[in-house]
Amino acid sequence: MMILVTSFWWWADTEGSNMKNAWGQVSHSLGLPSSPALQWRLAFNPLPEGSQAPITPDPEQSVRQIYAQLGEGERAQALATASMLVARFPNFQLGQLLYADLLNISTANPVDWPAADDNNAASLRKRLDELILESKRRLQRDSAQSLQGKIPTALAFLSPQQAYVAAVDASKSRLYWFQNRSGSDGRLQLHLVKESYISVGINGVGKDKEGDGKTPLGVYFILRNLPGEGLPDLFGAGALTLNYPNAVDLMRKKTGSGIWLHGTPSAQYARAPESTDGCVVLSNPEMGRLLQMPDLRMTPVILAEQLEWVNAEQAGQTWVAFKPTLDKWMQARNGRDPEALKIHYSPRYEQDGMALTQVWPRLAQTTLGYSQTQPLELVSVLNWKDQDNTMVVTMKDPNQTHPQGAAYLRTYWQKENGQWRLVFQGPT
Repeated sequence: MMILVTSFWWWADTEGSNMKNAWGQVSHSLGLPSSPALQWRLAFNPLPEGSQAPITPDPEQSVRQIYAQLGEGERAQALATASMLVARFPNFQLGQLLYADLLNISTANPVDWPAADDNNAASLRKRLDELILESKRRLQRDSAQSLQGKIPTALAFLSPQQAYVAAVDASKSRLYWFQNRSGSDGRLQLHLVKESYISVGINGVGKDKEGDGKTPLGVYFILRNLPGEGLPDLFGAGALTLNYPNAVDLMRKKTGSGIWLHGTPSAQYARAPESTDGCVVLSNPEMGRLLQMPDLRMTPVILAEQLEWVNAEQAGQTWVAFKPTLDKWMQARNGRDPEALKIHYSPRYEQDGMALTQVWPRLAQTTLGYSQTQPLELVSVLNWKDQDNTMVVTMKDPNQTHPQGAAYLRTYWQKENGQWRLVFQGPT
């Protein structure tokens, strides 16, 4: 059931001081102008004696609770829940709108949309539409129970040393954060530890160039954890930076940078579903919980327009089909034959802006001859499909270290005429 919105424009006379105060919160939160008072009074059944709306720490849970109560015809209970919601989270704009709407429909003569000049009305209507879409996204999200045992199709393999993996479904304004419980046998086992509402680019997804207001699509990795204390208020509780543009983005001549997962400005609890410059934005409480997690660097983040889900067995089939190719490349690396290695590289291979013919002598020299050293340790394999079919493989190199710790190698493979070929390899 959706009641949003019979009206969000309402006023109270001096006998409705609570409504006046609530309207002050709503108008400030939504950026609406003040207007002269209209005469009306509240007229709704009081709560049963001794009852009260339960207090929940999650505003989204309160929103769902309000709609559930309305669905059961418990309008007074819904109003009480909304009142507690805005008291606890005064900068939650959707909560303020729900509270205003419930107050309005609880009157004998609800107030309709007021007359306004065209520009003002268009601006208000746009903000209202954004809040309605946010409400729908929050209410229509998949339950955690329905996703039990499900895995995003982009995941092919995760070693036990890969602590987490994240996935964004832009069509549902949702971030899913998984703890990796996969064993050494390669069978994927994920535990959904968090799923939360998020916002993406103001112009949607599919980033191509700097300043296009879009969130990129593909497989990315967390690089750094930036606490909010050292950032402008725009980033809220803090940020996790991503490696956009990745190797495939660069091959496609995509531009732009600074794509982060970050918090929300202090004046807002959440942003509209499509409202960022290209980043993925969470509420500050949700972002704060992510920032407290250990070992976030190297965490894969799948940014998808719409996620596809499969069971663990189906996801494992992708890895089974790709593994022989990776094994042969590993064997060739351990040998001494440059030609046996070169057959695994695409003619489209690029590194540091140079083609395969230019980089091959150095690449062969630095890649061959691992037979006397420790083998690479596989960390993760992710499969991204768009106009190309791409495998993103991350490996730990126990033979090298750097000041931040272990050294890692990342390779990008694409299918050409039915065969997997390397299009890029380099340090993470």
